Amino acid sequence: MSDLRERFQELADLAALHSRAPGPELVRRRARRRRLRLVGGTAALVVVALVAGTAGIGRLTRPPRPQAPAAGPTSTTAPARWIPSAVPLPVEAQPGPYPGPDPGGIVNDVTSLVGGCQGTSQVRLWARAEGKVWLIAAKPPRPGGSRVCWASALMDAGGGGTAGTHAPSDGPLQVTYAGGDRNLGVVSGTVTKRAVRLRVLFHKGPPLELHPVEAGDEFPVNFWAGLFLETGQPAKGQLPELAVDRILVFDRAGGQIAACRARLGPGNTCPL
Repeated sequence: MSDLRERFQELADLAALHSRAPGPELVRRRARRRRLRLVGGTAALVVVALVAGTAGIGRLTRPPRPQAPAAGPTSTTAPARWIPSAVPLPVEAQPGPYPGPDPGGIVNDVTSLVGGCQGTSQVRLWARAEGKVWLIAAKPPRPGGSRVCWASALMDAGGGGTAGTHAPSDGPLQVTYAGGDRNLGVVSGTVTKRAVRLRVLFHKGPPLELHPVEAGDEFPVNFWAGLFLETGQPAKGQLPELAVDRILVFDRAGGQIAACRARLGPGNTCPL
């Protein structure tokens, strides 16, 4: 039974990786499918659990059948995880506004997703590589508040892309992921203003050193983003894992002030 639960969890993680975008809202343009990958996958897990439950009910309602003798021991070991290699890109994220081009109007899409807080939703951070653009749009908190409302988007040169909202930022570090899947990957989010440097550690590949981008006095946090390329090819039946392993945050004195571990499902400690 424990093996079955583990397999369902792995299937749920795989479904989450290939079907979910960050946040409860999605905007898909021109029926082009792009994935913003996030750790977790509660909805997918519920679906798998319901399927498993339905199968169980079906078995209980049927008369028991004689079992044929077992031909021999069978293995229930799940396939090993496939961990892609990562090649950090020397691309620095830039403060907004985004200068264009914007053939698909995705800037309007991502800014319109930012609800709550106060003021005007604007692009606060952008980065461009491999013919794609990554954007973060945000609004500052209300007077006396500390939570930043924000959304992010990934678009290609043809104007297709996906945008998604995120939980209001509250804490020293918040992380989201996009792309990957043996292509351009982005790890980004918000970070305390005490941070002067971030280090992204990959399972396979050299670390990615980043500097946060100043968001202005109206924001209690700054924004950051790092870009990389995923390489490698999974073997048949292997389940994917994030290329990112951990994110470390350092202050001006060089001390580590925040950190989290990125995982698909259990074991993740990166606030989304």
